[in-house]
Parts: sequence; structure tokens; C-alpha cells
Amino acid sequence: MNRRRFLKSSMAVAAVCGTSGVASLFSQAAFAEDAGIADGQTRRFDYTVLQAMAHDLARQPWGGAPRDLPPTLANLTPQAYNSIQYDANHSLWNNIEERKLDIQFFHVGMGFRRRVRMFSLDAATQQAREIHFRPELFKYNDAGVDTRQLEGQSDLGFAGFRVFKAPELARRDIVAFLGASYFRAVDSTYQYGLSARGLAVDTFTDTPEEFPDFTSFWFETVKGDATVFTVYALLDSPSITGAYKFTIHCQDTQVIMDVENHLYARKDIKQLGIAPMTSMFSCGNNERRMCDTIHPQIHDSDRLSMWLGNGEWVCRPLNNPQKLQFNAFQDKNPRGFGLLQLDRDFSHYQDVMGW
Repeated sequence: MNRRRFLKSSMAVAAVCGTSGVASLFSQAAFAEDAGIADGQTRRFDYTVLQAMAHDLARQPWGGAPRDLPPTLANLTPQAYNSIQYDANHSLWNNIEERKLDIQFFHVGMGFRRRVRMFSLDAATQQAREIHFRPELFKYNDAGVDTRQLEGQSDLGFAGFRVFKAPELARRDIVAFLGASYFRAVDSTYQYGLSARGLAVDTFTDTPEEFPDFTSFWFETVKGDATVFTVYALLDSPSITGAYKFTIHCQDTQVIMDVENHLYARKDIKQLGIAPMTSMFSCGNNERRMCDTIHPQIHDSDRLSMWLGNGEWVCRPLNNPQKLQFNAFQDKNPRGFGLLQLDRDFSHYQDVMGW
């Protein structure tokens, strides 16, 4: 599968967790007394435990492609899939009074075949408890899903999650993790743009690109007035595993994520991309070849900005070449880089939809 096909179909790719380290985390233990929608058994968890899990997992053969979904989910159209909504009454932190943040989950289905496991974590006691899939967590509306095929399938897991912030606790999400290791956030406009990725493997080699998956997430329970929260993630792929810690600051006008990771290779890797990003540029001021609609410009980002180690800022406009191009920039101790969308004048786009 190439990147273009992946982006068009939003297909999540393969990885499973099947090691002794994983098994020990989910072994028999006492049930937590109060964990909201979490219904699994409890087990000690912290970031060092996750690192050990990723290390052990890297010593095992990769588990292979995701298991098949029930036909009623595997055959969903994009329209049907989008009509499935999480029930806000069963949100992760629904039992926390005067909360500023909340989390809902994405349903598996269509191209999102990876069964991602979710856990609620009490940071004070370091006890984690799994949240199992069950149909009553969702509103299926007119999706046409035969829920009889889903009964008793608590191992279906979820496709991903999204974060909400007051006063839009159930209406507008500000952070989303969905598909492979993709994640993204919004600013005060609530408009999504580019997507970041946990890791990129072999993006420009003579072999197909590899898409690692986040296969499990652990959410530290927040206090009612908190606007910062921590989520941990286990990454897996044929070539590498990883333990990730995201500290997510949900500020008034922006979202800032501090990301820490520990990576463990299964085999030699030709190209490894750290802090990768994926965006879209079809046409703009400097590239009109693909502007064959009524829209003057079509892009989620319009330039690459780099903060060099010597303090200099370098900016490069994006374009849409007829053939695949690869650009490399060398620097010593770079301070930062990113894709930007500086042109935010609606009249330059005549649309607010993502393409």
C-alpha cells in the first residue's frame, strides 16, 4: 500500500500485541470500584511498565494484519460510518463533575480495522482498567449496522479517540487519534489541518512504506478543572515498537503536545522518520495546475518553515509537482520545523471542508 492510497482510503494498517509483557499487564486482578465506563480488571501501569512492554514486544515476531471485522462493519460506506456517533452519556470522564475535558471513542469499521485497546488509568494508584467495546456505547442512527453481529464481541476494541473541551464538551472535538499512528489537533477556529504521525518507516525507499499502529492507549484520569492531560500509547509494526507519552495542553487558542517516546527495532530500518507530518496541497497561488474546480485554492498547508540551529528561519512554499519529488534539508541541532497554513482568508478557498 502506498501513502496516496492510504490517505484516500484512511486505512489503518497492521499490528497486534501478543507478548508476555502485554499478557502480564492484562492478567487477572481485582476490579476497580469506580472507573466509569471502564469494565476490565485492574493492573499496575506506568510509563516504565509501557517501556518494558514495548521492549518485550520487539523481541517477538510481528503478529500480522488485523483480524477481520464482522461484515456489517467491514462493508460500511464512508457515509454510513460517519453516521455512527459515540454516546456522550458514556464519555470517559462523564462521572467527573465540572470537568473541562472529556474523551469519546471512534467505532471500528470501514477501513479502520485495527482493534485498538483503551484503558482508564488512575495516576494516584497506578492502576489501569480496560474499557471494552459494547454496542450501547454508540448511537448507530441510520448507519444500517446489524448490532446483533456485535453482541458479545468485547474484543472489537475501538478505532481511536477524540478529545473535547468545555464549553463544547460533546459537540466540537479539539484532538483526534485515528488510523495507524496519525493524530491531529485544532486551534481556536476548530479547523483541522495537517496530521502528525507517531513514526514514519521507509517513506522514500525501493520498498513499500510501512505504517506503524498505535495499538493501545492509557488515559490518566483528570481532575475536574484540568486542561492538561496525559495519554500513553503502545506502537507496533513489522519493523519496530514504541512506548509513547503524550502530555496534551488544551489551551484557549491552541493545543500543544509534549511527546516522549522510546523506540525498539525488530530489524534494520532503511529510513526512520521522527516527528513526521502529513498534509495536503492540491493547488494554491504558486501552483494552479490542479485547480480544476470553483475553489481558488485547495490545501491544508501552504509552506514549510524551519528554525535552524543557528537561529535562522527558513521558509519554503509548497507545490504539487507532476512527479514525486524528495527534498532534503541538512542542519546541525535544528530547533524546530513544521508545515504552516498562513493564508486563512475564506475568500481564497470558498470552502471549509477537508479534501
